Amino acid sequence: MAKISDNVIEEIKRRISLEDVVSRYLNLTKKGDRYWGLCPFHDEKTPSFTVHAEKGFFHCFGCNKSGSIFDFIMEMEHLTFVESVERLAKEAGVTLTQESESDRKRRSEVESLRLLYDRIAASFHYILLHSDSARHAREYIQKRHVSKEMQERYLLGYAPDDPFWLYSFLISKEYSPQLLEQSGLFTKKNKEYPLFRNRLMFPIRNAQGQVVAFGGRDLSFSSNAKYINTPETALYKKREMLYGLYESLSEIKKEGKAVLCEGNFDVIALAQSGVVGAVAPLGTAFTVDQGKLLKRYCDHLTFLFDDDEAGQRALAKSALIAEQQGFENSVIVLDDAKDPSEMLSQKGEKELFTATERRKSLFHHLVHSAINRYDSSQATGKLQIFTELRPFLEATESEIVRQSYFRDLASYLQVDVSVLLYDYQQQQKPVHSIHKGEDEKRRFTHIRKVKQSTDLYMMLTLINNRSLFSSYRNRIRIEHMVDEQAIELFTILEDVLRENPTISDELLLHYISDVDVRELVAKSFQMPEFTLEAERTLNDALRNIEVRELEKVRKRVEQLLSIAEKEGGKQLEVTDLLFEKKTLDEKIATLKGG
Repeated sequence: MAKISDNVIEEIKRRISLEDVVSRYLNLTKKGDRYWGLCPFHDEKTPSFTVHAEKGFFHCFGCNKSGSIFDFIMEMEHLTFVESVERLAKEAGVTLTQESESDRKRRSEVESLRLLYDRIAASFHYILLHSDSARHAREYIQKRHVSKEMQERYLLGYAPDDPFWLYSFLISKEYSPQLLEQSGLFTKKNKEYPLFRNRLMFPIRNAQGQVVAFGGRDLSFSSNAKYINTPETALYKKREMLYGLYESLSEIKKEGKAVLCEGNFDVIALAQSGVVGAVAPLGTAFTVDQGKLLKRYCDHLTFLFDDDEAGQRALAKSALIAEQQGFENSVIVLDDAKDPSEMLSQKGEKELFTATERRKSLFHHLVHSAINRYDSSQATGKLQIFTELRPFLEATESEIVRQSYFRDLASYLQVDVSVLLYDYQQQQKPVHSIHKGEDEKRRFTHIRKVKQSTDLYMMLTLINNRSLFSSYRNRIRIEHMVDEQAIELFTILEDVLRENPTISDELLLHYISDVDVRELVAKSFQMPEFTLEAERTLNDALRNIEVRELEKVRKRVEQLLSIAEKEGGKQLEVTDLLFEKKTLDEKIATLKGG
């Protein structure tokens, strides 16, 4: 991250208030010491979004987003932390602290890559439209019934078959060999040989519209890899991006819905037919990061996957992510074609649009799919169907919705709903959140009402009272902590406070890479309980952790004692174990009493 000083952060906050910035995006009403408004990050009818002007943090009680003025700008304008600081600094007339040489070099490389990708995308697009070498590419697009409007909207291009032109072209434009090696445009084996040859090119753009990668469709029809994508670079992380998001972003935000399909041509076919919000993963299964990205802009997600076995497996996995993210889900099934692109070619835009209007409940689709594969007239078949649907039921956060699913499933299987509920409750394990920290996040609605892990509560207290860290760090034994989020916070404090003991809350937040942990910390900054009697809280937590460790030791001693007594162990061995247990009992009792 660029070298931004706490002085810069404080000066920006002094000159620009959070409530003024937020007021540009939504209407705020002051009640007590807070401003209230409708949350810009999720749909709601009753205001649950608050701005605490004095502390300089916002929080939504509906979707749990929290943060500072910089976080708000990051979310609303899709910027990085550094970019949000730069924007607000410019507005406030604040000069940024000089970057370190390494930070400057990295920023320069990233900016050069961005310019490079924009230039190459424009070149590929021009070649597709005007070059004789791209004649067969234009004919192929025509066969796929892609309109001129869509070619422009998605900036389609063509990478020539010539293996030498790209490297020499970019060198002639004064791009360095080192940058080209990092660009992802050339093969690893030969740094001058283009990754994309004789391919129809699909630029991949981020939410700001910048080209950050490419997908390429083979037009020789002889390659083993029909589609390939740019490898991950400083600009591009495929798990965090969706093809077509930028092109459909305004529609998605306006309508509050998106359609997730499988391929680039499917996205274009749907958009051409007037379907709102078509996007696709980038050569991978739908990921949690992609789900979270979509959830920023919409609450309804429709799936349109191929109706073959592979497509239905992908749908089942994606459904879990969507359900855990809290989307309202539906599914489209195309009866007369295997995918949207094929239907566009064979039936036309009107037929494709009409077909997408017939949307079904995702849960009912999964039920019918399972019933088609198992014999629901037999007890074993009913169990197989229930077992297959169980992860989806566990991923459903709303108990009302889950109970509705149970009633529908019982009707399909012709069993009493109480039987399904009994089996579910008997076998139920803690819900496995796909995203680390999700359970902790849900429990954090109010720390006094819902108990947190001792480890996490201790670290949140310490992070709110960082001046105490030096006196407590040697008393905290990281190997005794069991909460992963607490361990992450301890590690961050170790690293950050060594460099900057007086770091501001805003800067500290942006050393935390895990989004859920960052939101927990941001929320804690707004809660006075973390600063009241901090030393007492920390001492209590350390005592509780020590009790927990001693109880583990006592349990092992009790197990050894039980074995020794059952197997007729030596009296001396039994006596020693009894003495050790008595000592542990006394220590635990003393600590609990203290």
